[in-house]
Amino acid sequence: MLSYRRVKTAITICALAAMLVPLAAEDRVIAPGWTAIGSPSYDAAIDSKVRHGGASSLVLRLREGQAPGSFAVRQRVKADAYRGKPIQLSGWLKADRAEGGAALWLRVDMANGDYVLDNMLDLTASDAVAQRGWTRITLVAEVPKDAAGISFGVRMKGSGEVWADDFTLRVVSNTVATTTVERRPFRGPGKDAAVREMLDDYGRAPSAPVNSGFEAR
Repeated sequence: MLSYRRVKTAITICALAAMLVPLAAEDRVIAPGWTAIGSPSYDAAIDSKVRHGGASSLVLRLREGQAPGSFAVRQRVKADAYRGKPIQLSGWLKADRAEGGAALWLRVDMANGDYVLDNMLDLTASDAVAQRGWTRITLVAEVPKDAAGISFGVRMKGSGEVWADDFTLRVVSNTVATTTVERRPFRGPGKDAAVREMLDDYGRAPSAPVNSGFEAR
């Protein structure tokens, strides 16, 4: 397993933070538990031909003839079972066709709008080719006692394709180092409305991840 610890700039972190907003009407449900967010120039679907384990995986790709940007697929869960504990998100990526890179991401949202976000670990296409297929990525975050919920998923930027499969989210020992940036305040206009929508969304979320292997369509 590779150890990715490349920290991106604050600009990149803010850009992803702005993209991971509450569920909106234009967001697309991809499969049970999973929603696509970001540029409409991309597609996400369940793929039964390329997979790490089980019968299928998730694939993200830029639509033909569309301008590249940023795109993500996410799942949200309530924070109740994880408050005050460190959690580890792990998953497998196949990014040898993702020209702009791909990553797992992990975010913890607080009831007042504050958040903790992963440190933007990127797997580039050249990294992926060197690994000859699937690469396991791991992120670790501390869940504050006032956390409302946890969001996680996979993202890509630029052109190409990326596959993801076999996610796990679990509590780990306090001795495991975190990969997240420090707690940050909500940024952007309309904080009150955005936080209300976020809390409503987490109120409907499951208590634990579902469809982590992308077997259900």
